[in-house]
Amino acid sequence: MIICKGARKTNRVEKCSFLYDGTWGDAQLVEHQKRHQLLEDENYSWLGFDIPQSFGYYSGRDGKRI
Repeated sequence: MIICKGARKTNRVEKCSFLYDGTWGDAQLVEHQKRHQLLEDENYSWLGFDIPQSFGYYSGRDGKRI
């Protein structure tokens, strides 16, 4: 699952509801990225895509996954 992190607009983060279940480089991802990049200026910057971290096993010592 690939998610859009949204954009920073006048020092506020605006969420984006775009979720994509596919692979990097797919046409839908490229088109979504282009839409955000067309809006970029000094008051608007796109934050990019991300992959949600899956839950892992915790060591119990420091909260980090093992």
